[in-house]
Amino acid sequence: MTIRNNLSSRAAENLLGSNVMLEGVIKANSDKFDFKANPNGIINLGVAENQLMTAELRNIFSSVDTADPKLFGYGESPSGSTLLRSHFANNVFNQFFKPCDPVTGEQMVLTAGCSATVDNFTFCVCDPGDGILITTPFYGGFNTDIMVKSKAKVIAVHLEGVNPFGLEQIQLMQDAVDNARSEGTRVRAFVLSNPHNPLGRTFTRELIIAFLRFASKNKIHILFDEIYALSVFDYALTGLAKEEQPDSNPFISVLSIPNIEQYCERELVHVAYGMSKDFCLNGFRCGVLLSPWNKELLDAMRSIAVFTWMSSTTEEMLTKLLSDPIIIEKFTKTNQARLAESYTCTVETLREHNIPYLPAQGGHFIWIDLRQFIPSSLVGASQAGERSAEYLVWRAMLKEGVYVNLGEAFSEKLVGFFRLSFSVPVPVLKLGLERMIKACQWASLSDNELGR
Repeated sequence: MTIRNNLSSRAAENLLGSNVMLEGVIKANSDKFDFKANPNGIINLGVAENQLMTAELRNIFSSVDTADPKLFGYGESPSGSTLLRSHFANNVFNQFFKPCDPVTGEQMVLTAGCSATVDNFTFCVCDPGDGILITTPFYGGFNTDIMVKSKAKVIAVHLEGVNPFGLEQIQLMQDAVDNARSEGTRVRAFVLSNPHNPLGRTFTRELIIAFLRFASKNKIHILFDEIYALSVFDYALTGLAKEEQPDSNPFISVLSIPNIEQYCERELVHVAYGMSKDFCLNGFRCGVLLSPWNKELLDAMRSIAVFTWMSSTTEEMLTKLLSDPIIIEKFTKTNQARLAESYTCTVETLREHNIPYLPAQGGHFIWIDLRQFIPSSLVGASQAGERSAEYLVWRAMLKEGVYVNLGEAFSEKLVGFFRLSFSVPVPVLKLGLERMIKACQWASLSDNELGR
């Protein structure tokens, strides 16, 4: 029997829940595939971890002396060095996000990863029990970032067939706010990913403005997670992969909206960014909270930044990478071209096996529909929302040696959807897709012995 009376109530509460996404990540990372060293290991097509630029990164960082004694001590500031913040401002935000007003290093706080950024943001704008609104499906890590330490609530808005890139969702969002408030929950913020995670598409200017107006009407903060801003690749697609794209919209940062105060109080608007996705550095742990018009929030973030202080080595290496605009431009274009190549390989395989998917234009992943592989004995229960069939397919994949992220991890109500990450070298990707198809075909003929 486990005794938990020596824990705080909040720590004990954290032990009661499960983290589906983390379970898969740990299993995949504990048995990583390698063509030579571990050919029977698990190919990771579940985590949004870009492995397409490792050679370029190795070359860029080769001149950094990671054993330099100056890196053994603390860095300049827990909020990030002046120089690194300046590089973020000038060589990333001002160069690629097209802000109406130039961004400066004083308008941001750096943390040890974007999860830490969202966690600290939540701590600074929410009290325990307050709510943060997110439409589904959404990045599953937000549940952890928002709830585990700060003890805020995620208010999931299930769109139930409403277009997640259309204006109709605004009414559902308003209904969710009204319902939460009627139940005594104070709604403090709305969080969204643009480009969308897990759907891999961008929002129109019209919808971004509608989101801003919604935040203003309800007097809540709005946090734009723009961590995939430079991973939009649809312009590089050709052939059928290009033709099947719906009306593709270029990435539009909220920073580029002119006269933003016409739609929302500027102090309510914030951007989260990081180095994990566009720069393929998940393991470096660097996040950014950019809040150009809210000094009070920045000061509050700085007051707790000591808990999410980047290592001196990470800071030194990122300063090297972001110091040269020409290198960044070349790196970004090469990365986008390789993402387009891997994406094309993925959709060709999906089409070959008649697997439905939502065409993606950005990010490292594609949203796929595997409901056809649910065994007939489980179809009725699945349609009613019971998830054992989804776990059957998921565990069959793991058994076959491939990890793909299941829809429950993204708060998707419909059973049988998965997020497939394709940002791995094409030879590995092809083998991973082959294993996925084999596992799905096996699961479709199975009973529920591998179910949840």
